[in-house]
Amino acid sequence: MEGQVIEAPATATASLALPQVRFSHLRAYGRSAMHGRLARTTEMEPTAAMQLGSAVHALVLNTHNVIAYPGAVRRGKEWEAFKAAQNPKSIILSASEYEKALGMTAAIVASEVAKPYLQGVCEETLEFPWAYLRCRATPDVRAKKWVTELKTASTSDPARFQWHALRMHYHAQMMMQMMACDYKDYAEVEDAYIVCVESAEPYPVTVFKLTTRALDAGFKLLTLWAERLRNCELSNEFPAYSQAVVELDVPDDVELEFGELTEEVTA
Repeated sequence: MEGQVIEAPATATASLALPQVRFSHLRAYGRSAMHGRLARTTEMEPTAAMQLGSAVHALVLNTHNVIAYPGAVRRGKEWEAFKAAQNPKSIILSASEYEKALGMTAAIVASEVAKPYLQGVCEETLEFPWAYLRCRATPDVRAKKWVTELKTASTSDPARFQWHALRMHYHAQMMMQMMACDYKDYAEVEDAYIVCVESAEPYPVTVFKLTTRALDAGFKLLTLWAERLRNCELSNEFPAYSQAVVELDVPDDVELEFGELTEEVTA
């Protein structure tokens, strides 16, 4: 496999004085340096889908308490009092979200295919130096020979999830986790799995094993993003998508249809 962990010289690391870099930071640099800086300096509010995913993680891996708020609206004095009475690490869902999380969790637990890949050390944060950066990764599950990520998605259909996984760069995320394990002397870790549960009934579960080619492509992405991050930090410049005028054209074979607009256009 191409991915190798390279420990940075102490002087190079110190010269950047970077905080710890997570995968989400590097992925944001893949979008643009401007997005990368925002991801590194701002704690983003979790979306409803992210909160549901966190709840399923906690229920399956038994890492945090998950509770349902009985009220209809999560704001106001009653909500604040309820939240203050709970453990700060508890994940609080609405009643409907809680029922959905329970259904998704039950589907995962009932999956005989997924069961072996959910046994191991859960959510242990691993810190490691790489590409002159101080990195950290937290595999959902780490065993002797593999790491597993538990994902919730709108589809776990193998024909469709592949494109979602590429768009979310899961292959790069899994490669980063394997690099962390390698640095920590978990040298037998050779494979990476994704256990994906669909976020709507009947909550089908599919287990994916990343190929060597996918992991190698993930390592190349990580290298590209790390280089962009380092260069932007050294120059203290964080450009957006482009610093020049970009031409907007259409392919020769495109079919233009003039009818109802599918999206609202504002002047």
